[in-house]
Amino acid sequence: MHLTKIWTIVFGMLMMGLVHSSSAKCQSMFSLEQDRAEVPKAKPVVKKTSFVFKASEAYLAGGTAFDMTTTVRGLDHSTTAYTSSGTPLTRYYVKETGWARYLSSTDPSTVVLSNAALNCGVDWLSRRLYARGGHWRTIAVGALLVKGTLNIISASNNIRNDGQIDNQVRIATGYRGLVVWSH
Repeated sequence: MHLTKIWTIVFGMLMMGLVHSSSAKCQSMFSLEQDRAEVPKAKPVVKKTSFVFKASEAYLAGGTAFDMTTTVRGLDHSTTAYTSSGTPLTRYYVKETGWARYLSSTDPSTVVLSNAALNCGVDWLSRRLYARGGHWRTIAVGALLVKGTLNIISASNNIRNDGQIDNQVRIATGYRGLVVWSH
């Protein structure tokens, strides 16, 4: 009786092992050469960006350059106004009015670097969104276009303000002639 139980367990384990292994349809013998056969490699995925995305990045870069040029020109403006005969009129300081004024309102390098860092961050985020595909690509292009447009508007305001400095000095001092600037 004890021997019968042992043989039943051994026979059951053998049968379970045979049944558990794959059926004859799935089993096949491979030689070592077949095991070493090359598996076809997947083609590398080439991530291409569309012309629209590249153009929107160029638009952001152009808007950034335009804004930074006018910002430096405005913040580097001469501070002392004189009459054409050399009499001092007033001192005038141009200050940053955008978000970067919280970092520095008069230092051109701080203002330019902070704005450039922000635009690089927008570009980085747009690249991440574009890589997601689908509707994210539209959002990425839109973000680049919006930020580029805001840069162009800021540059236009800088030019407008630079052109109005002489008029502001004339109004403040009552002088009607040519305003000459000096550091």
